[in-house]
Amino acid sequence: MSTGPDRPKRRGNSCDTCKKRKVKCVGAPGKNGSCNTCLASKLTCTYDGTFKNRVISKDYIERLEARLSEVELLLKQAQSTNPSSSNAVQPSSQDYRNSDSPPTALSSNPNLNEEPNGGEELELSDEDFDGVSILHQGISSLSISPRFHGRSSSSKLVSDIFEKRQATEQYSSRTSSSSTLVFKRPEFWSPFPWESQPEPFHQFDFPPQDLLDSLVSLFFEHVNYLYALLNRPAFETLIAQGLHYHDAQFADVVLLVIAIGSKFSTDSRVVLEGSGTWRSSGFKWFSQVNIYKKATLSVPSLYNLQAIVLYTLHQQNSPSQEEGWSLLSSGIRLAQAMGAHRKKVYASKLTVTDELWKRAFWCLYMLDRQTCLALGRPCSLHDEEFDLDLPIDCDDEYWVQENPEDCFKQPPDKPSKITFVIRFIEASVILSHALRTIYSINKSKAVLGYTGQGWEERLVAELNSRLNNWEARIPSHLRLSTGIRDPLFFIQAAVLSSAYHDLRILVHHPFVAPGGKSSSITYLCLATCDNAARACSSIACLVSQRAPMTLAPILLHTAFTSAIILFFKLFSARRAGTVIDITGTMSGVHGCMGVLENAESRTWLAGQYRDILYNLAMLGDLPLPSTSSAPFPPSNYSATTPTAPISNDIAIPFDALHSTKLPHYLDDPQAQIVDILPLTFDTDEQLRNMWNDAPMGMGFDTDWANYLTTLNWMQPNAPL
Repeated sequence: MSTGPDRPKRRGNSCDTCKKRKVKCVGAPGKNGSCNTCLASKLTCTYDGTFKNRVISKDYIERLEARLSEVELLLKQAQSTNPSSSNAVQPSSQDYRNSDSPPTALSSNPNLNEEPNGGEELELSDEDFDGVSILHQGISSLSISPRFHGRSSSSKLVSDIFEKRQATEQYSSRTSSSSTLVFKRPEFWSPFPWESQPEPFHQFDFPPQDLLDSLVSLFFEHVNYLYALLNRPAFETLIAQGLHYHDAQFADVVLLVIAIGSKFSTDSRVVLEGSGTWRSSGFKWFSQVNIYKKATLSVPSLYNLQAIVLYTLHQQNSPSQEEGWSLLSSGIRLAQAMGAHRKKVYASKLTVTDELWKRAFWCLYMLDRQTCLALGRPCSLHDEEFDLDLPIDCDDEYWVQENPEDCFKQPPDKPSKITFVIRFIEASVILSHALRTIYSINKSKAVLGYTGQGWEERLVAELNSRLNNWEARIPSHLRLSTGIRDPLFFIQAAVLSSAYHDLRILVHHPFVAPGGKSSSITYLCLATCDNAARACSSIACLVSQRAPMTLAPILLHTAFTSAIILFFKLFSARRAGTVIDITGTMSGVHGCMGVLENAESRTWLAGQYRDILYNLAMLGDLPLPSTSSAPFPPSNYSATTPTAPISNDIAIPFDALHSTKLPHYLDDPQAQIVDILPLTFDTDEQLRNMWNDAPMGMGFDTDWANYLTTLNWMQPNAPL
């Protein structure tokens, strides 16, 4: 092809526009030499090299590897001379060593270990290159703990300058190739001596060994399988080696584990002396943990993040549960400081340490969504701000094997307990989107495009589609049925099914009567809420029969929410003068109250939920379950000996369980019931406000007391 004087000279493989947009540059012969991209955009096709890509040379990679080796040596020396470090004592087992180390930074990107093909230019972005800069910014500093910095950080700019300077031939021979800075004044590069004193090790008061082992076992049997925070073999190995007697950060984790495990114990030694109630179980160990100490908030470690998760789990069942919202935000910030939210920070080859960091982050994520839902507050981290892989779908006992090729591989014939956690994370992503759209301010809706006529229908349809797709992908061993014999899978299936129906209520309830007015999707939302509430009440009946010791917060929340919806249905029918099956509807409420009654001897929240339902039943003069013990008058907390706890046996005869008739909407969760209310709903403003104004947050004392006073018209003899 001939080149005319007016034809732009090609100086590279791609034009400047295509390089800037990071797209393939395809020429168009006969079109003045312009590529297809420039022709479509009506731009001048130039080859000035303004957006020239960086080239990673083999020498540069070798220098990085040498510097990494030197840093690893320095870290080992620092750990051996710093007994206060959380890494000072490690398990003797080779497989569980360095369980408190941060994720590996440099080896996360496999592209950095490959030589560029034929000197081709490699385009580097935040996804590819920041793993390298972590070495400059964090590990090469005086801090033992490396930190994560994104591309917008000024540290990234400084490291790039030194890198370019080091690559030039004029680089000074006085400067060591293994150091970025040579001239550093100690007073500006060392911690203040009055702030750098190590915190004294506090002598913790642990329970006797037999009780400690029992409480740890109860934690893993009743709690950990719902969150997958800890690896049981690794954790029990560290306890057997006595790490909690020497490492204050690991001691915090152990104290919180046994405090939570105490909620499921029948051993009277877990009760706080003089309290006379099982609700004080484990507090003597929980009270020893100072979660806000300086080491936790300034030098984050894996144990710190695990402690924050455990602390929040404990507080979910106490009057101080709102404390978890701010604490979770701090935990997420600490995880971000270590780069735990970025996929590139982790090693390309899976390790026990990296997987535990991933688990800790995902636990923070799930708890943040649940807490923000309950409090009606924005989430601490948006989904587009991290790209971490999901936890490995492999049970704890298969992480480490004699044959390295078999590590982290779940046997094909054995269902994984971690599958539940992965599915629950996916449900939390849908919850996050709902919170950011339905329950956000109008400005946020506008940014996301949910404005104009019919935005409610579009949003509800989108969330419904995502929910149904998620539900369809639940594996068979986690689908709730009376045939599940494994107690653990039964609870996991109940939680997933409850979460699905609770999300349906969450998505549709705000559109029943937005602003106290009917909308075009009012009846669809009413029917969906009714259908989901019935399903949740059936699940509650099953759980109260088979697993009375279940304290999963999601089950308690869905039992309460579904009972509220059923009450609303009864009151709405009474207001409209419609005949309704009161006995059948109240049987669902009784199932929900049964779950709460079983849990209230150990959890504060369940008792509060049940009091509200009890008040609603009395307000409407509705029947209460004959086997239920009334919550009034309040229990006597001044007794010196607590009453007998609930049995830990979570199994009942399967014949009795099979005799329980599940409603058809449990077998078909997408089925709809449309006979909920007559057209009176369109014209009765008071009826719509009842649905619209009900508080769903944690501020029960004031919110629900004020709300109940507005519902006097629900009483049987009240005028319509």
